[in-house]
Amino acid sequence: MRLLLAIAGLILTLGVAYPSDVQATGFKHVLKPGRYAIEVIVEDPHSGLHKTVKRVERCLQPQAIANHVIFELLSDTPASGCEKYEICAGEFRTGFMAQCTPTSAVSAVGMFALEPDQFRGRIEVKNGDELSNVEIQYGTRLSDCEATPPS
Repeated sequence: MRLLLAIAGLILTLGVAYPSDVQATGFKHVLKPGRYAIEVIVEDPHSGLHKTVKRVERCLQPQAIANHVIFELLSDTPASGCEKYEICAGEFRTGFMAQCTPTSAVSAVGMFALEPDQFRGRIEVKNGDELSNVEIQYGTRLSDCEATPPS
């Protein structure tokens, strides 16, 4: 847990110190667009026990992948609606930090590994200095997205 936060902090520091055209500019990821089945697992930060809380199917469009808007909290946590900031991007990985309002101590760090037909990610939610929630996501590509029928 501390290692993930330390790595995210280092990436954020390096990203600020060495601005890059990659940040929030639509970097091309290896992940292919399409319809994905996503399993959402919540991990109890105290016991380490896992529980699947949701299975969803989502159509991941090319622009959404490029702009990192698909990587978000899918479970019901206080950080779900917080503003996200990209902290790293690469062909095989992406990550973000989320910070709620200045008056709220809730924040999150998410890191995702990408492959052509699947992704996996871990999002750690903190309330102040205390780890309050861990969300794990596994996404598997099922097919192309269905075309929207004409209206």
